[in-house]
Amino acid sequence: MSTSGAAARRTRRSPDEVRALVLRAAHDLFTSQGYQATRTRQIAERAQVAEPVIFRHFGSKAEIFEISLLTPFTEFANAWAASWEEDPLESADEYEMTRTFVEGFYKLTVEHQEVLRTLMSARAAGGDDALVEVANRVVEQLGALLTLIRSLLEKHAAARGWGTLDSPVTVAVALGSILSVVLFDDWIFPAGQPRPGRAREIEELTQMLLRGVAHRPAPASRSTQRP
Repeated sequence: MSTSGAAARRTRRSPDEVRALVLRAAHDLFTSQGYQATRTRQIAERAQVAEPVIFRHFGSKAEIFEISLLTPFTEFANAWAASWEEDPLESADEYEMTRTFVEGFYKLTVEHQEVLRTLMSARAAGGDDALVEVANRVVEQLGALLTLIRSLLEKHAAARGWGTLDSPVTVAVALGSILSVVLFDDWIFPAGQPRPGRAREIEELTQMLLRGVAHRPAPASRSTQRP
């Protein structure tokens, strides 16, 4: 057996390793130069694999785009929920729980802001059918993550007596606030006006969401039906 043959076998990568390399390379390229400008050849070169290898693992560039975006958000939401499922509901630190959610989602949104804008544009304007389909599936997956977050919030709300909490609206407002601050920053903070730093934005979002959830007056009537 030749030395080079033995070395090749030792360095042969598993399918999972190849997928991870391709997704990492695609993520870097999509976030730095956008979906349209990225070619599968570039992804292959960056991942150090042959281009045909990509299509053994993924059906298309659009599929790579979808998975490379959804994976970090899904992993974050699952890890965040799992970490707070382990703590006693009544004694979990509500500030830390809110802060870690805001900070994690904020940073992911900053990192993927160009990708998210691409999907928003695809849903609004159409044009690229594959990309529109990806955008629609991303929205579906986001719905599943929202359900996970709402479920955890409802458990903690019940343990703390936050009886008036409207969890679907609360979670929507939380995510919408973070997305808006990042994706529409040039609208919210026009040119010529000082823009707060990220740490300040994260802290203010945390305080706004936390105090809005934990400190609210009792409803006039608990029998009132929400529309």
